[in-house]
Amino acid sequence: MLLSEVEARFRQQAGALDLFDASAWLGRTPTFPLMPSGTPELIEAVHSRAHINGALVSHWMSSQDCSQESNRLLVREIEGHDNWYATLTLNPLFPQDPQSPGSSHWVWPDQARAARVFPATFQYAMVDWCVGTLCQLLIDRRMPLFVFHTETSFEHLYHIANRYPELRIVLGSQTKKILYHTRMLLPLLEACPNIYLEISNFCSQGLIEYTANTLGPRRLIFGTFAPANDPWAPLGMLLEANISQDAKRAIAGGNIRQIISEVLT
Repeated sequence: MLLSEVEARFRQQAGALDLFDASAWLGRTPTFPLMPSGTPELIEAVHSRAHINGALVSHWMSSQDCSQESNRLLVREIEGHDNWYATLTLNPLFPQDPQSPGSSHWVWPDQARAARVFPATFQYAMVDWCVGTLCQLLIDRRMPLFVFHTETSFEHLYHIANRYPELRIVLGSQTKKILYHTRMLLPLLEACPNIYLEISNFCSQGLIEYTANTLGPRRLIFGTFAPANDPWAPLGMLLEANISQDAKRAIAGGNIRQIISEVLT
C-alpha cells in the first residue's frame, strides 16, 4: 500500500470518530522551549488537520503566573470558537477571598466546563484538609478535575478519589510519558472508578487496547497536548488499537463529551 493510501485511510478513519481534544493549550511554557506559541489560530489549524471537532482548552500562563489572570485570558481567547470550552485553573479555596470560586462574588464563565490544578507547582498537596473544599465545589457543579500525573502522587490521587467518589478526576499523561508508571497506574484505575486517563502520552504499543479491554473504554479520554505534541501520535495509537469502533468513538470524544455535558452552567 502506498504512503498516500495509508494517509488517506487514516484520515477517513479519524473523520469517522468525531474527535474531541481534552487537552489543547494556549500560550507557551518553559518546560517545552522549542514548542510554538499556542495561539487560537494555530490550535484551529492543528485540529483541522487531525479532524478534531471540539476541545477543552487550558492556558500555560496558569502554571506560571496568576491563575485568575490566566483564566480571564483563556476565556477571552476562546470566545467565538465553536465547541471550545475552558479548563480553568483553580487553587485551594479560601471563601473569604472575593476572587475565589468559593466566594459569593465569583461568577463562573459561561465557557467553563472543567478545572485544573497544579499542586506541585504551587506547593500544596492533594489531600482532604487542603483541597477538600475545592473538590466539593466541583462535585456540586458536576465539573471534572484535571491534573497531570507529574503534579501529584498516586497515593494522593487514591486518597482524594476515595474520599470524593462523585468527583470525576482526569489524570493527564503529560508532561512525562506515563508508560513508566503502569504498575501503579493500572491498579489505581481499577481501584478508583472515578479516575479517567487522558491518553496523549500513554504511548506504548498495546496499552490502549489492554486498558480498554480490562477496565473498559469509558476510562480513557482522547487528548493531544497540542501544540507541543502532534495529535497524530495519540490518534494513530487509537486508530490502530484492536478494539471495537464503538470503543474508539467513546475514547475519541464520547466519554469527555458525556462528562462535560453534565456540568451545571
